[in-house]
Amino acid sequence: MAKTKRILDTFLLTIASILLVFLTAAALWQVFTRFVVGNPSVMTEEIARFSLIWIAMLGAAYGFGSDEHLSLDFVREKLKGKAYAWLRLGIDAVVLLFAVFVLVIGGGIIVSATLSEVSPIMGISMGVVYSILPISGVFIIMYQVMNVLARKRLESREHS
Repeated sequence: MAKTKRILDTFLLTIASILLVFLTAAALWQVFTRFVVGNPSVMTEEIARFSLIWIAMLGAAYGFGSDEHLSLDFVREKLKGKAYAWLRLGIDAVVLLFAVFVLVIGGGIIVSATLSEVSPIMGISMGVVYSILPISGVFIIMYQVMNVLARKRLESREHS
């Protein structure tokens, strides 16, 4: 499982890094064409926006992979024993439910509804742009399941 997690981490970080290069290059080109050439490039705005959407969603998935997602640590730190275990179980359930219903199912609905819609400048299907929702949902589910299994193994070793 650790090898699978490393592969997922590497994949997500590589794709996000490539997209970050595109985002940076698009922003620099936009500034150059606007202020030096005097004729701003129209494609760079969409490249930057679409890259940012994908970077944010891939980054969110990676955050779940490292178990560093947004949480209320001050509540979690005050709990011990069974109360902590129940809170952890609740957090895991909410994360999985959100990933399944909002990202995978809801994102799939958005993708299918926007496949025929194209971006105004580049002509890319908006379904392709929004496909990051179910994709990141699948990554979050995979990571969350791995996190739960890793925690269970750790707990069983502590009790043995």
